[in-house]
Amino acid sequence: MDLDLDRVDLGPCAGLLHRPEAPDRVVVLPGARYPTQAPLLWFAREIALAQGAGVLEVLDEMPSEGDPFAWARDRADRALDFTPPARCVVIGKSLASAAAGLVADRSLPALWLTPMLDQRAVLDGLSRAPAPTMLIGGTLDEMWKPDALVQAQGLEIVELPGLDHGLQAPGDPSVSLKALGEVVAHIQRFLSTALGGK
Repeated sequence: MDLDLDRVDLGPCAGLLHRPEAPDRVVVLPGARYPTQAPLLWFAREIALAQGAGVLEVLDEMPSEGDPFAWARDRADRALDFTPPARCVVIGKSLASAAAGLVADRSLPALWLTPMLDQRAVLDGLSRAPAPTMLIGGTLDEMWKPDALVQAQGLEIVELPGLDHGLQAPGDPSVSLKALGEVVAHIQRFLSTALGGK
């Protein structure tokens, strides 16, 4: 049981704030149907905590009605405004990448797992990212279109062959597990650099 954990009010939703006293924070943003307890984001949180950062997880599900992009941007905005730390890194899955422009405007490092590169708003946001930004996607993901990106300085693209939008190999759990290990290694490397080599 994590005793160094607070449930916080983000307005329309709650958040879990791990290690609230830490000077550095990683904000973890869910996807449309991919909560922060799902494997990719769960490991992202654990890596951040292992590197000494605090973590703010957004606990919410995309509503059945309304603009999904507006939902993603609103939740990101609220999380980033919540007692901002000295240094902050953003990690988000899929629909969370709708907030790429907002994150770029705040000059924050970000790691986007399976970003929606078939959406102009996401591409535009990523094109103006001034801080280190990593994108991880699989070649079987129909939204993964890295050729559509305007290559910005500090943008790193990690493409994993044979993986779908969940960064899994369809029908092959053993390959999916190996791929998860590879993604975790990329997250570790990115956070180690973004958090100043901790």
